[in-house]
Amino acid sequence: MGRNTTNWIKFWGILAMLLAGTVLAKSSNSPSYVTGKAKKLYSVIFGIVVEVNGSVRSVRVARVTDPISGGVAPVDVSVPPVYVDAAKKFILDKGYSPKLDNGKPVEFYTYFFYDPANPNVLITETK
Repeated sequence: MGRNTTNWIKFWGILAMLLAGTVLAKSSNSPSYVTGKAKKLYSVIFGIVVEVNGSVRSVRVARVTDPISGGVAPVDVSVPPVYVDAAKKFILDKGYSPKLDNGKPVEFYTYFFYDPANPNVLITETK
């Protein structure tokens, strides 16, 4: 076998691996929000109160909105308890600082994304 033949074999081998990788990547079981195939993402806005000592006093769903609409009007979408529990855990683990007004803790807001097709998944960022 000549040197030129060996190079062609290497080339076709690399090309075959790249094509196989592309096919496998397209058939992966990635969640719909990762693949860009989510039918609809909603933003779930949480109201949080953190005590002066750093403990979380309360976490509540303040509203659910449609971020694509460009407004902040609430939409009629119910968020399952498993999603709310995941958000609470994330909030507790993150360790937010208290927001104070005259030395007293006040409610502040944060949001996460919600994909109804994957209700068990808390989406903390999108790219």
